[in-house]
Amino acid sequence: MQIKKKILDFFYPKFCLICGKESTYLCPDCFSKIEILKSPTCSYCNSRSFNGTICKKHKKRIKGIVSAVSYENKNIKKLINVFKYQFVKELSKNSAFLILKFLKENPEIEFFKNPLGFLIVPIPLHKRRLRWRGFNQAEEIAKELSPLLKIPMDAKIIIRKKYTKPQAILKGKNRTENIKGTFKIEKRKLKYIQKKKIILLDDVTTTLSTLEEAAKTLKENGVKEVWGLTLAK
Repeated sequence: MQIKKKILDFFYPKFCLICGKESTYLCPDCFSKIEILKSPTCSYCNSRSFNGTICKKHKKRIKGIVSAVSYENKNIKKLINVFKYQFVKELSKNSAFLILKFLKENPEIEFFKNPLGFLIVPIPLHKRRLRWRGFNQAEEIAKELSPLLKIPMDAKIIIRKKYTKPQAILKGKNRTENIKGTFKIEKRKLKYIQKKKIILLDDVTTTLSTLEEAAKTLKENGVKEVWGLTLAK
């Protein structure tokens, strides 16, 4: 494997997406300069949330939604676009470490402070889009993050039963309508998820529609508690 890696690096050298330094897609210096969000907030009104939960005024099926960085950051936008649309799977490691960095700076977040009983479930892709991309970016981040948080990951719980337009090309209510009725639970997992505490993981959230729809499906099928965790918002 090391020989193969050296050959690939020789013919297809890596360059930092921010500064252009050779050998990595995100060098340590640039990683350290990426601005992490200062603290968790209610994703619906941006009021301060000390443990990551949604405020009482905006109580939803999701107990809390936590994001590490802002998608408005041009370097984050570039990292995610290269990850998803230039198919650079290796950026899942950088994504996981950015999430971990945020959690370490906000250790009061409930599932980070006490991970026992939690399960990470990546938002699935439809099999048609999975064939096109070759991997599910949320699942790849989850694979990297799971051992760092010491929380198990299961990518087989939720199925995306309906092919939808990419949420990124839609706005407002169209996103909500687009994602409605998209998910179902894998039959073999129905008993397994009863009374579980699940962290839905995705790369980016904008209107929260995807996380809300997945949470609705989980709660309707007996899941005790649902959280959202994303790299960017």
